[in-house]
Amino acid sequence: MTDLDLFKNQICAVIITFHPDEQLKDRVDKILRQSGNVVMVDNNSSPMEIEMIKGIVSSMNNCFLIENGSNLGIAEALNRGVEFAKRKGSKWVLLFDQDTVIEDYMLESIYEVYAAYPEKDKIAVIGSNFTDTYTHKNVYGNEEDKSSLWLEMLTVITSGSFIPIDVFDRIGYFRSDFFIDHVDDEFCLRAKYKGYKILLTRKETMRHSFGATTMHKFLWRRVGTSNHSPLRRYYMTRNHIVLIKEYLTREPAWVIDTVFTRFKSFILMILFEEKRLLKLKAMLRGFINGLFGRHLVKY
Repeated sequence: MTDLDLFKNQICAVIITFHPDEQLKDRVDKILRQSGNVVMVDNNSSPMEIEMIKGIVSSMNNCFLIENGSNLGIAEALNRGVEFAKRKGSKWVLLFDQDTVIEDYMLESIYEVYAAYPEKDKIAVIGSNFTDTYTHKNVYGNEEDKSSLWLEMLTVITSGSFIPIDVFDRIGYFRSDFFIDHVDDEFCLRAKYKGYKILLTRKETMRHSFGATTMHKFLWRRVGTSNHSPLRRYYMTRNHIVLIKEYLTREPAWVIDTVFTRFKSFILMILFEEKRLLKLKAMLRGFINGLFGRHLVKY
């Protein structure tokens, strides 16, 4: 058995499901081939979708399902998946959204980074570089420098994140009150503040999308807007305000960059998306709740 095989067998992949499509089985199969166990944590999909997921689980070895019974949000679902991995005796977790498509060499790329990094006890997350499904662009930019297998980052997205399980004991779990948006940013910023490293594979190892992106012509260029629901717009705004308050002095460059990004997203939403008034109301409520430290129980 190779070192890569030993590495693989100690990984539990955690996949969060919520109204998945019929191609889920193919994606899960690819993930299972690169991990020792897979657990799907479902946030109250329909009965028909649950039956589909159960069919996938029953057709594969080392594949499991946790049914939450209600939509607890991605943060709490991830935490339950991590707890399951701990009970299984896994050493690492590899986290995924249900629509992420991985490459056959993903685990090998992560292993190369992990094996080469000199301070393994300082690794909080190894994120996976990826191509956006809709724009077909590398989200983090194509890096020509081959002197290192990784980039040091402030934050990486949850999907494709490789995390040592003992990190959760040292810095805490995902923040459940964030529910869905900025869950990854908050975890990474907290880890970095506590002295840990956030790494990213230089090699593109998966395909991933943000929302249901549509492309539009704006001035002299084509731009994409995510078409997120009012609920998502609420949490994007609420959680962003919370992070601005907490990290304005700790990570001012990150705050400035994300404020600019959110402003661009807001302009594109106003120009091109439907349900603009509902989304504006949700964002206003998110701004107020973030400012005063409230969180939404039911929207």
